[in-house]
Amino acid sequence: MILSPTFGLNQMTAKEHLSKHDREISAHDKQIRAIRDLVKEGIRLVVTSRQDTRREIRDLTAAQKRTDASLRALIEQMRNSGGNGHAKGKVDLQ
Repeated sequence: MILSPTFGLNQMTAKEHLSKHDREISAHDKQIRAIRDLVKEGIRLVVTSRQDTRREIRDLTAAQKRTDASLRALIEQMRNSGGNGHAKGKVDLQ
């Protein structure tokens, strides 16, 4: 008994095999395009988020500099005035 090389296999013509292969490649191409689009969107979100974070850090740095200047001015004022504005001794309210 001689067995053919395709014994027991689904016998497809070469044309059918190529057609199936083309459909599979098209499906993979579609998946690759979808993944590429997701990666592009992810990169865009990261870049936008990074820009926002940098802007917020610059704003916080500026606010901290203003706070530092105000605090230095308050400390200097308290040093020059000799205290915090409260009377040193008892106040007679009568």
